[in-house]
Amino acid sequence: MVQGEHIVSSFDNDLAQLERRVLEMGGLAESQLQGAMDALLKRDIEAAERIIARDPELDECERKIEAGALSIIARRQPMANDLRYVFGNVKIAGSLERIGDYAKNIAKRTLILARHPSIALPPDMGALGAAARSTVRNVMDSFTTRDANKAEMVWQHDQEIDDLVGRVMRQVMTRMSTEMIKEGKKDSGDIESWTHLLFITKNLERVGDHATNIAEVIQFQLSGGWKTTPRPKGDEMQSAAR
Repeated sequence: MVQGEHIVSSFDNDLAQLERRVLEMGGLAESQLQGAMDALLKRDIEAAERIIARDPELDECERKIEAGALSIIARRQPMANDLRYVFGNVKIAGSLERIGDYAKNIAKRTLILARHPSIALPPDMGALGAAARSTVRNVMDSFTTRDANKAEMVWQHDQEIDDLVGRVMRQVMTRMSTEMIKEGKKDSGDIESWTHLLFITKNLERVGDHATNIAEVIQFQLSGGWKTTPRPKGDEMQSAAR
């Protein structure tokens, strides 16, 4: 909850309602990401389709948060300290909507991969998905508790996801080149599948980036200033590709 006293107590109630919506949206985004990864690991077409079908719910959540923030600004005219909480919640909602989009993209690519069961998933794909989900959960926990230290931990640990991304991408490309050279494979379906695995890996990297964005917003809400230091870099392969 916002620190400091407010002349109009209803402002606190309005802001609390806005924050509840952000928390609900965070829970849905995390659930979508987990569902997308489960569908991918099991090649579950029906589960992937459910994830795709639920994506509009996140869009609606974002619209309600934006509308709620505009209503607070119009009716309460908050001062600078309070305004940054309202503004920050809108930015967080935007990042959560993007995380939901990446979950939907993973589910869509799963529908294609399910048609090519001979293409094995990279050994570390499950670990990467778990790390991305954990980052989303941790950053939303820091939002709930207004814990600047936990937000900082999320920010610092972004490089761990980068490292996993680099490992998974190397696993995909090594398997792809080995299969094509060793067996002379030129099947367009196989090539398409490996390409989708690379895109899924990048989707999960972007999930981590958006969780880090949320951590920066939380620190801004609590301190009033934005971080000016560059984010820690992970895998050199990824750093060079940015």
